[in-house]
Amino acid sequence: MITNYSPKVLLIVLSFFCADVFPNEVNNRLSEFEKAQNLLDSIHHYFGKNQEKYEYYSTAFEKIQLKNLIGENFRKIITKRTEFYQRNYEYRRGISVLLDAISIAENNGDTLSMATFHKMLSSLYYYLGNRDSTNYQLDLAYKYFEQLDNKAELGVICIRKARIEYDLGNYEESLISSFKALELNKAAGDQQKMAISYLQLGNTFYYLTNYRDAKKYYELASMLFKNAKYDYGYYEAFSNIGLVEIKQKEFRKGMNKQFEALEFLKKENYAIDAGATYNYLVTAYFELQKYDSCFYYSELAKEEFLKSSYEIGLCESYLNDAKVFLVKRQLQEALESAQKGYDLAVKNGLIELLEEANFSLYKIHKKLNHSILSFDHLEQYVQLKDSLNFNPNALQSDAIKYQLEAEEAQLKQQFAEERAKIYAEEEKKTRNQLKLTLIIAAITLVLLFFSIYYLIKNRKLNKNLSIKRKRISEELKVKESLLSEIHHRVKNNLQVISSMLGLQSQYIVDELLKKIILDCRGRIASMSLIHESLYRKKDYKEALFSSYIEELMPMLVQTYGTDERKVRLVMDVEPIKLSLDDSLPCGLIINEITSNSLKHGFPDGREGTIRIEFKKVANKIALTIADDGIGLADGKKFNSDESFGFLLIETLASQLDAEMKINTENGFSYELTWEGKME
Repeated sequence: MITNYSPKVLLIVLSFFCADVFPNEVNNRLSEFEKAQNLLDSIHHYFGKNQEKYEYYSTAFEKIQLKNLIGENFRKIITKRTEFYQRNYEYRRGISVLLDAISIAENNGDTLSMATFHKMLSSLYYYLGNRDSTNYQLDLAYKYFEQLDNKAELGVICIRKARIEYDLGNYEESLISSFKALELNKAAGDQQKMAISYLQLGNTFYYLTNYRDAKKYYELASMLFKNAKYDYGYYEAFSNIGLVEIKQKEFRKGMNKQFEALEFLKKENYAIDAGATYNYLVTAYFELQKYDSCFYYSELAKEEFLKSSYEIGLCESYLNDAKVFLVKRQLQEALESAQKGYDLAVKNGLIELLEEANFSLYKIHKKLNHSILSFDHLEQYVQLKDSLNFNPNALQSDAIKYQLEAEEAQLKQQFAEERAKIYAEEEKKTRNQLKLTLIIAAITLVLLFFSIYYLIKNRKLNKNLSIKRKRISEELKVKESLLSEIHHRVKNNLQVISSMLGLQSQYIVDELLKKIILDCRGRIASMSLIHESLYRKKDYKEALFSSYIEELMPMLVQTYGTDERKVRLVMDVEPIKLSLDDSLPCGLIINEITSNSLKHGFPDGREGTIRIEFKKVANKIALTIADDGIGLADGKKFNSDESFGFLLIETLASQLDAEMKINTENGFSYELTWEGKME
């Protein structure tokens, strides 16, 4: 079994700072109080955000003459300053503030402030693990609150005394103080402080393994906290109920309570309580033999305890680790963890945890064959066990027996009242749920009706839409078939014209005229090839102009009888689609420029290259055709008006709305760019 943890207890309760503790006294220096309040607000705001401003306002606050503040305003300022240090785990700085404040209160004869500050000091010393100083401050606080006849605060002091006695293993004294606190809190009519008393009673019975009574007191505490609308206390008690369920092997129920409590504690930044809750989960996973989960949650617990400088929690975590390492036979790691837990238990006077640490070290040293050390820790363990041997069923005090019996009867009555209240709330909730269910059912039926109506309507619409789509699809197929047929016929007609021109050229003697007819046939062939590429595709929109270029260029080389070994074609064309409006002029331009290069660029068997690039650049189409032929004769300037071919190229470029650049250095080069037209 893993360490019997001390369940969490409310050591710093809201009653520290409740309004009923501070009587309405007149402050003669209100402006000084307001100045102190504003400085504290600035200090808290800039803490951790702007160190320079934080130090500036801290220095300004130190100059405030706190001794000039009296009564309620004095307590408010000191309380606010101390709370800030406590929230940020700077306990020693908080102690320094309170000691100075007590000195001022003594000089002013302010008994209520002295009592309040001694009580606050007890909490800070407790968090530092200094039990003697905690007890001393509680005794002083009790003395001053007794002078003021403040039963509510006396109840708080008693419950804290009960916690100290519990930590020291004095369980009979712890029970006596718990019942005394309960009576004082009842007399004061303070449900919240009564709940704290029940919580401490539950803690004591938990350690004594009397889980039935422990759970009973925890449940009563949780109900009172809930009635008082004190969420922190409620989740403390709720988490402790879960711990009892874990001990009773109801792991699922107990662990679910821990996770629910953790959600609240992490959100509200209760580091110590979150760490203790992680340790409860370690207890559960140890029992379930899920050791990796034990280490995981133990590390999370240690993070919270280190953040809050809470050595008691660290002690429990190290002893947890030792248990797990021992089971996993990692003896060296077990020894290191157990020794850390032992040192912290000795340092803080934690009798219960010291007993557990000695037992762990006894078993570890025994496994390591360290006979002397093993016996030494066993002897310490037995001595502590004997000193803590306490049977709640054999109490020596008749007063405690009487109180237990009276408390049992009162608990039954309170449980009955709470259950009746819960049943009434559940019945009301059930009626509301029934109404809500009927409303939801009615809305569902209406929605179902409209859904069916619109479903039928949509089916009809979808059916009509499907018929229209089918009709459109058929019409598109007919249209595409007709377009394909048109392109095919145009291509055939162009071929007929080309053939007729070819026949006619056979009867022409004039070589110039023959050349003109040959050029015309080349242009017609270029146009014919475009129409052929379109009708060969099932979807003419899918026809790629790049395919047309790849077919046209070799055909031109063959037409003009150019030696392919001497004049190379280099094509860099991207798969681009062109509309029919762009395809025809573009095809004729390529035909015209390439034909010119083949006819005039490479005379007398000159070698060279014709390069064509067809790409998309910045959403524009770019066509480049260049050759490294002879170009223009020396001293001759390019003039497009002198040639029909050049004039045709310019006309076709204008039809494309293209920007054209001509370069006559090192051959001829044409660059055309234009925005493609949509089909």
